[in-house]
Amino acid sequence: MKKLIATLACISAPLFAADLKLTINDINAKPGKIYIEMFKGEKQYIAGESYTAAIVRAQKGTVSTQFSNLEPGAYTIRLFHDENNNAQLDTNLFGIPTEGVSFSNHATMQFGPPSYEDMTITITQGSNVESMTLTY
Repeated sequence: MKKLIATLACISAPLFAADLKLTINDINAKPGKIYIEMFKGEKQYIAGESYTAAIVRAQKGTVSTQFSNLEPGAYTIRLFHDENNNAQLDTNLFGIPTEGVSFSNHATMQFGPPSYEDMTITITQGSNVESMTLTY
């Protein structure tokens, strides 16, 4: 019986063994939510098809969230602070965000969003940590 239970436990264990703790820094004092999208691979990023996504409550300073059972590989992350709770990234007449944004790998905007290559991070098997800073 013990062998059967051990076998079933191994079979039902997650196939993906990567976890990511994401810390978001420099959140301003305004309330709202932080919308996070993760993309696995360039094709998914270009198509705008997120691998996983999350929404966390904003608070002044720093917040953290956890993504579990990820498939190891190349990812990009983008996020924004929805300060007015309208569920969209607000921009000015020129398309420049008027709410806080951040991109993985500390990529920055220059005449548009950063390239996939600039944002790419590698998630490996086991525990991973990524820190992102909002720019307002």
